Formats: sequence, structure tokens, C-alpha cells
Amino acid sequence: MDESRALRRAGWAGAASLALSVIGLTLTYLVGVDAASMSDASILERLNDGGRQVAAGIGVPVLAVGVGLLLWFATGLRQVLDQLSGGDPLAHATVPAAALLGGLMITAVSLDVSSAVAALSDEFTPNPDTARALGIAGAMTGLTGLIGGAVLVAVTTRIGQQARALPTWAVWVSYVVVLLCLFGYWSGGIASVAFALWLIGAVIGVLRMSRRPPAPAVPAQGAPARPPARSGR
Repeated sequence: MDESRALRRAGWAGAASLALSVIGLTLTYLVGVDAASMSDASILERLNDGGRQVAAGIGVPVLAVGVGLLLWFATGLRQVLDQLSGGDPLAHATVPAAALLGGLMITAVSLDVSSAVAALSDEFTPNPDTARALGIAGAMTGLTGLIGGAVLVAVTTRIGQQARALPTWAVWVSYVVVLLCLFGYWSGGIASVAFALWLIGAVIGVLRMSRRPPAPAVPAQGAPARPPARSGR
């Protein structure tokens, strides 16, 4: 019962992670520079807007909490994969993959909003070219972090396929998500949306597994039989 409860909490942590990540990314997007072609005037307007600066200051820690909950979910997902595979070591790649994704995502957002946060101080004068370069660096870092998402999807799909726990269409769709994440920089943002949709499906899967009754213990093959009790004389 305690194992099911822990798995359920991990599933809800994944749902909360997705919600907080969307909120954090939305708040930081308001001040970030996501296109090199953006005019200098538009960049300076974003960087010097007090409301956008506050939004960026709130968005980064919100995103950090979302990443922490993602790691919690990854531990629950690993537990599910261990059950399906009988202890395949491949399942242990889920947590490092989630850490790679989350760590690079926070780094990317921090680079993108650094000029706006620094503009809160009177000691810093925003520069459009600097903000533009940091914004592009942040975008490249964040999309590179989708490699962690690709590993997470690939490991889950492979184990689910071997255990015959996934329908054929879900397996092929998941592998398409893997390819999109690997080439996320050229996907035009489609990879991020595809991974988010896959994550919703993974959360639902973990929550369903948490409702299943525990399997009865099966004695190991080859175990010595219990000797019959001797009758007293």
C-alpha cells in the first residue's frame, strides 16, 4: 500500500511539474529575446519594462520547482519500468535524463532573462546586442536539453515495448517524439510540444499503475521444498 501511495504521489508530481514548467516558461518568455531579428527598440522595451522584469524574477524559481518535481516523477517512472522489466538496468537512465533536461532548461531560461534581471539595478545599462546573443544562446541550450527528453522517452518506450505494455501505435509515436527531441533545434518548437504531450501520457500511465493491486509474491524457482513435519513418537 505504501508503494502504491508513493507511486501515486510521483505521478501527481509529474502533473504539477508540467503545469509549473509551462507557467515559468510563459513568465520568462515575456522578457526573453527569442529571435535575432528582433529590433533594438523592441528589445530595449522588453528589458526596461518593470512588469516584465518582475515576471522574469518570478518565472525562474517557478521553473526550478517544476524541474524538481520532474525529478520526483522520474523516480516514480523508474519504479514502474523496474516492475515491467524485472529490474533492467536501462530503467535507471530515466532520472539522469530528466536531470539533464531540467538542468539545461533552467540554464537556458537564466541566460535569456539575465539582461532583464540585471536591468533592475541602476549599475547596468541594457544592450540590445548582448541581450540578443544571450537569448540565442539560451534557445540553443534549451533545445539541446531535449536530448535528455529523448533519452527519457526512448528508455520508457523500449521497456514498455519489450514488456508488451504499450500498443503498437503508441510505440511508433513515441519513437517519432524521440527523433523530434534529438533534432529539436530544427523542429521550430514542435519537439517541445511533442515532449510535453508525451509527458502527459507518461503521467497518466504512472497514475494508472499506482491503482493496480500489488502482485502476489512468487517463490523463486529451484527453492528447496519445505520438509514435512515429523510426527512425534
